[in-house]
Amino acid sequence: MADDMVTVQASEIRPLVVERLTEVGMPEKDAETVADVLLFADLRGTHSHGVLRVEHYANRVRKGGMNLKPDLTPRNVKSVVAAIDADGGVGHVAARRATEQAIEMAQEHGIGLVGVKNSSHCGALAYYVNMALEKKMMSIVSANTDAVVVPFGGKGPFFGTNPFAFGFPGTSQSMLLDMATSEVAFGKIFYAREKDMKIPEGWAVTKEGEFTTDPHAAFSLFPFGGHKGYGINMMVEALTGLLIGGVFGPQVRPMYAQLESYRNLSSFHLVIDPTLFYGDDVYTTAQSMFDELRAQAPAPGYDDVKLPGQIEADTMRRSLKEGITIPASIIEYLKGEK
Repeated sequence: MADDMVTVQASEIRPLVVERLTEVGMPEKDAETVADVLLFADLRGTHSHGVLRVEHYANRVRKGGMNLKPDLTPRNVKSVVAAIDADGGVGHVAARRATEQAIEMAQEHGIGLVGVKNSSHCGALAYYVNMALEKKMMSIVSANTDAVVVPFGGKGPFFGTNPFAFGFPGTSQSMLLDMATSEVAFGKIFYAREKDMKIPEGWAVTKEGEFTTDPHAAFSLFPFGGHKGYGINMMVEALTGLLIGGVFGPQVRPMYAQLESYRNLSSFHLVIDPTLFYGDDVYTTAQSMFDELRAQAPAPGYDDVKLPGQIEADTMRRSLKEGITIPASIIEYLKGEK
């Protein structure tokens, strides 16, 4: 049944993901990168961007909608700016390469910016920001997606969920914000469908533009924060599809349709050395801010004040020890049992 859940160690799931992807022709190294990005999301409890996506990726590869042999060599634009034309390639691989290049430039020059266009889905952006955090770098990553979000005041979808992620390191902790500019990511709708559970009011609207709690009736998403979220949603579109020379809004091909076509997604990868202005003291100052925030008195109904990403980091530590709990149907697919 859709609501049956199982708990499995990430180390057991990873080879299954690699097997499902290599059997459709994806190079093993690329399949391992995809597995790492997806499991990072599942370990953090962001199951909407986890291994439930594998079946879709495999189907798109079979249909010809993902290029398995792209040239992902960064093209130098300026000393601290580079561009990658992914040519329909695996988004996770292109985004990881872009982040690596941005980190290299930031280590040498203090800042690095890499734009990716013509990519496929790259998974949870937190993964790429975390790459920078592991190098004690701050980072901003954003991506455009296919049209599923209604503009404020509109009935039908125009922009995508257009997520962005931001990270800043301290001495012992980091903040890691990863959010869609819709009220939720559409992956959470698919996860609710998989579990056959209701969604909260305000997440999505039907084809007629009416709010619904039925994930199966959800047709479009709503921007978070009304007109303010709509503005940030459009800002992400400008940083990606416009700035990097890709396509925008309705021109982005849908994730779960037209599987024979490349999606033409764009992503923005900015990495900055936080010591650029004031040296290593910045880490101590950042940690002081984090500590003072966490020391604030909690409001009624809350245990404490948390940093952005702290819940996910705590979930990851627990998941690495206890395992990842996901629908049994997903494991059955990964094992080739359905």
